[in-house]
Amino acid sequence: SSKYNYWYKTTPQLPLNNRTIDQPRGKALGGSSSINGMTFLRGNPRDYDDWADVEGCTGWSFADCLPYFKKLERREGTANHFRSNSGMVGVKAQPQDALNPLNAAFLEAGQQAGHHLNEDVNGFMQEGVSRFEMSVEKGYRSTSARAYLHSQPKRTNLDIVTGAKVLRVLLEKKRASGIEVSKGRQQQTVSAEKEVIMAAGVFGTPQLLMLSGIGPEAHLKAHGIPVRHHAPMLGENLHDHLEAHVQVETDQPVSLNRYLKPHLMAWAGMQWFGWKGGVAAVNQCHVGSFLRSDETVTHPNIQFHFFPVFFGANWIPNPSKNGYRLGAGPMRPESRGTVRLASSNPEDAMLIDPNYLATERDRYEMREGLKLAREVMAQAAFKPFHRREDLPGSHIQTDKELDAFIREDASSAYHPCGTARMGADGDERAVVDLTLKLRGIDGLRVVDASVIPAVPSANINACVFMIAEKAADMILGRVPLPPEAVDYYRAN
Repeated sequence: SSKYNYWYKTTPQLPLNNRTIDQPRGKALGGSSSINGMTFLRGNPRDYDDWADVEGCTGWSFADCLPYFKKLERREGTANHFRSNSGMVGVKAQPQDALNPLNAAFLEAGQQAGHHLNEDVNGFMQEGVSRFEMSVEKGYRSTSARAYLHSQPKRTNLDIVTGAKVLRVLLEKKRASGIEVSKGRQQQTVSAEKEVIMAAGVFGTPQLLMLSGIGPEAHLKAHGIPVRHHAPMLGENLHDHLEAHVQVETDQPVSLNRYLKPHLMAWAGMQWFGWKGGVAAVNQCHVGSFLRSDETVTHPNIQFHFFPVFFGANWIPNPSKNGYRLGAGPMRPESRGTVRLASSNPEDAMLIDPNYLATERDRYEMREGLKLAREVMAQAAFKPFHRREDLPGSHIQTDKELDAFIREDASSAYHPCGTARMGADGDERAVVDLTLKLRGIDGLRVVDASVIPAVPSANINACVFMIAEKAADMILGRVPLPPEAVDYYRAN
């Protein structure tokens, strides 16, 4: 609810009991990296090989992307073929000996359920249970603004304008010539000598381009917007990760809910302000897992986020109870939705329709995710902490009952992407080419989550950082970093 959040909503989602689903987006320097959960996960190497081999995005295989993943990260620990400790973005995992007892129980329970304990989820092997990494360094959130902007000396060739809103991209025939901006009651134009680079995100980029006359012709005409370039697939291919939740109440005072007591809140604040330590110096998703729903799946298609917190409505921690929650959901959804204009007014939020759970496969994987979650949480490691299952509740057992619970409970994991999909020449699905230039318009490039052709099997912040690093070399006309072919774990 803060002023740093656009707090968008989806259109009513019929498979989710016609609920509107929250879609928060960052309203600050650093964009959504300034308000996200700080979970730093690359996805599976197979995802990027599929970008190249299945989606036709030559030059975006894992071997092509790995040098840029390594370039961006400053990870605690030693460097190796997969990891780097000299980049711009601070990355760390919570030390094993500092884990909350519930987080430690999750890792033990995962092994008791037969899953592999993975020491580096962003390295050779993703599958299994593991400590998740976070985009945090020295007690601070590693936003793109902190990592790439505030860490640098003041530059004479950089002007930052805050409190301003871009209204549209200006076009001269088939070339982007600048942008129109409003600040307060003032409007002005900013000219571009070389390129206009759109980095407004999965929702903002299609909205701004459509307001500029670029997009599906019939849709633009319906809103009275002169068509400057027909881009039929702009705003299509929207997809996102969805999660449903298992939550357990405990009698033990071990969850983070205890920090909601006034004296412990004060102590947490003193620790952070004093030496950037304590519970406020890290995120709160320190462990999780990537699993396969069945043996036929090529690489993990189910993700768990584990939280040592008992939540009430709207993800508000309950100060009077203790417990833990596990979010489970499919990583490579088949369902695809759209972003469309609500009107020609730039102040109006767009119509966001992810079309969640539109396929039987997506519904099956949601059910299987909950079953796997319950299996892990039923292991002996959790017995000392188990009082009762709050969600879904022990009375929910059959597939039909689980489906009904999912329709009522499922929410976004906040990884929407794909609305200005990249692709090769001749690919009718593509909005931008493989160098992220908008097809059909000169001098206009897109660098954000909207260009992702298929969502990685993980949180997407690290992926977007990688795309931006790779795009920087393209914009500057540099030879790309040489591919680094490394072996990685393949289940089949």
